[in-house]
Amino acid sequence: MSLTRLSSTCRQAVAVFALLTAVCFIHPPTSQAKDKVPTAEEVAERVILAYGSRGAIYGTQHNGIIKSNLKLFSGETAREGRTTVKFIRKKKYPEDLVILELELPDTKYVLGFDGQKIWAQHNGETLEPDEATTRAFRSSHFHSYESLLRFKESEAKLEYVGNDKIGTLEMDIIDLVPAEGERTRYFISRKTSRILYLEYETRARPDAAPVKYRFAFSDFRAIQSCLVPYQIQVFENGKKIEERKLIEVAYNVQLEESAFKVGGAPAKAAEAAQKPGF
Repeated sequence: MSLTRLSSTCRQAVAVFALLTAVCFIHPPTSQAKDKVPTAEEVAERVILAYGSRGAIYGTQHNGIIKSNLKLFSGETAREGRTTVKFIRKKKYPEDLVILELELPDTKYVLGFDGQKIWAQHNGETLEPDEATTRAFRSSHFHSYESLLRFKESEAKLEYVGNDKIGTLEMDIIDLVPAEGERTRYFISRKTSRILYLEYETRARPDAAPVKYRFAFSDFRAIQSCLVPYQIQVFENGKKIEERKLIEVAYNVQLEESAFKVGGAPAKAAEAAQKPGF
């Protein structure tokens, strides 16, 4: 596999990884008056309440391992593989430790963030990830399902956009605007307070045209008293590029921070001096 194709595959795969770590505790949503226009904060707090609590996000969901079957689409071609996401959650999501392992029939690619820098490995060989891959990895984490649940801790702003209706399904639409700048738009069911879709735009390079991503979530299941979206579809500029089905979800597992370094090795002194965060 050429490095160009590998980079493209990696960017496509990491576009959804953060969503695999997003979970919610089963809790009855707060009812909302039909004729009342809520604030963005009210909608977000409804979502957090439906997903359990802020304490649950940093307690039961402190760390985890999530495995999925994956289909990547490119034109008429589809390739199948598997992904494994490992994470340790910090107070602010830009500081989370994350590893994404992508296994395809012809390759294994690993991307990680150790709290200081993003690193990559291809079939066991350490590589310096290019700018486009680094941006995709960072964007996939910032524009995540769970970022809305942590908006206060990460000091992000919220904006109420409006509402929408598909058949009998009523949704509130809000934007999350973090300090990093790129906003994420969430489409939230008024009935269940679940996030049904999210959208965001990003650029592979500062001078590149923006690319619009849309994520659709379904098949929510209870795992360790948490509600997890087992089916995820990803669209790029309106075309479906990915389908993902979770096959294993585990939280509060044994994970050491040293495992998030390249090869599990201790960080170099120069790296340790860098500013933490993606």
